[in-house]
Amino acid sequence: MAKITKKVRERLRAGVRRFKPLLKAAKARDASRADTATLALDLLSDLFGFDRYTEVTSELANREAVYDFAIHSGGSAAMLVRVSPIGTAPDDRYLLATAQHALLHGVEWIILTNGIGWQVHHVEDTGDTRPETPIVLAFDLSHMQPGRDAQFETLFLLTREGHRGAGLDHFRLRLEVTNRHYLGAMLLSDPVVAAVRRELRKLNPELEITPLEVRENLANGVLRPDVAASHETAAVLEFLQKLKQDALEARRKAADPSRFSGRKTPGKNTKPGKWKAKRGTARRKPAPAKFSEVDKERTLLHLSKTVDIKKVLQHNETAPDKPSRKGRLLNWGANS
Repeated sequence: MAKITKKVRERLRAGVRRFKPLLKAAKARDASRADTATLALDLLSDLFGFDRYTEVTSELANREAVYDFAIHSGGSAAMLVRVSPIGTAPDDRYLLATAQHALLHGVEWIILTNGIGWQVHHVEDTGDTRPETPIVLAFDLSHMQPGRDAQFETLFLLTREGHRGAGLDHFRLRLEVTNRHYLGAMLLSDPVVAAVRRELRKLNPELEITPLEVRENLANGVLRPDVAASHETAAVLEFLQKLKQDALEARRKAADPSRFSGRKTPGKNTKPGKWKAKRGTARRKPAPAKFSEVDKERTLLHLSKTVDIKKVLQHNETAPDKPSRKGRLLNWGANS
């Protein structure tokens, strides 16, 4: 559970009570985009805690008018905010242009809002001119209740304090590593298949069940076909296999480092037995197989590079847990 200080909790509670009537009145009179932008600026400052004079600006080479505000953190832009009129749903027509602009300036987050509904998108570089922008967080301010802690945890992710504590980054990583494709690949992985075989053999030790039988039954009968046969699940399985190979290679080198590090590479015409490893090299302790030891260039689905994940996990020693409720987009638009 995210640790929210008493000061931040009181600010969120007072802000929700203050702005809900204002947003309702603005929606009733069908406020324009400019008036909605003024409300959004007040929300960013008074509810989410960003300093409107030093941390919220619109001067980030915004010639294309693809965003309304840029939120700065640590001397650089961290989020771009695009405002829509309060009577319509958050407008994603300019999302691609905003994402391209964000990618060009090294911004990872885009916020689409109409004052009431808030969408938080993560900008992911796919190697071409069309970055991906999955929704990480979405909530409706008109449905927030001042006395519910779970809803405060959702709001906290978008606050200044939550951003400095890498709350959104942790929340995004939790969503990605617990999606159906990742979990499906885990069920089809070698360790899980081996564990299932052990449990089945406890029921009847005389049965000879092969790993292939277990894996095929899991893929064809237990998992949904769109999960078991998806490219995302296959990519995770390949990634897990590479992790296993890297761990085995690390153990082999740790068990006998002289066999690998102290020998010369044989030539093409070198006969067997003509070259040997150096003697007397001290043996090293087995290297632990951790996620952080993966090659930095490998990627997992939409996860960032390993070096980026390490930065996120080291950003705050007390990582906030995933909120019990993510929030939902409710009652947006003129018909709501």
